[in-house]
Amino acid sequence: MSTQSCDYKLASDMMASCENPSVKGLRNYGYIINYDDIDFESCVRDESNPNILTTLVLQTGKKAYRMYVPGNTPYTGTNKAFAKGTYRNSFTKGVNLVILDNGPSVVKDIINPLANGLFVAILENKFSGKDGKNTFEVYGFEQGLAASALADDKYSEDTEGGWSATLEETGAPSAGIFLFNNTVAATRTALASLVAGSSGS
Repeated sequence: MSTQSCDYKLASDMMASCENPSVKGLRNYGYIINYDDIDFESCVRDESNPNILTTLVLQTGKKAYRMYVPGNTPYTGTNKAFAKGTYRNSFTKGVNLVILDNGPSVVKDIINPLANGLFVAILENKFSGKDGKNTFEVYGFEQGLAASALADDKYSEDTEGGWSATLEETGAPSAGIFLFNNTVAATRTALASLVAGSSGS
């Protein structure tokens, strides 16, 4: 058994940037992957910062799926929150989305799987940070996202007869995981390759 202890100490100033101020919000396009379709053993984290995934690899023959939520405030309600634990504290992460469609194929290919599956979602922050590493944030990589709510309100103005979904990851040890491979453009290209069905990014 390891005798190494975790040393939780601050390692940076907490100062707002005047040159590159933070902005709120998410962009409209996102990505979702079946949790078991990820080849976790082949994924690579940045050696200097384990909260950065430099390479996200899928199992052979698997792919990522695109998400698109229109409007000025897509994925409203997506959040992360501290969760107090007995021996170790963790984080709960939630992703809210809408599926502006309905019908037998939507139920078969999207809603039923969302109701019972485990997922990883990648959303694009409007705030990219000074070097772009803030851009793509990954939800569910550590524990997986599972549905905590699914609803189809035929008179909802928010979903226009489609579905709303809340996916939640509980017990995540990290407050945030980000996907970044050299540049924002290169990371976006890698994500496109996952959608196309390539086995790695």
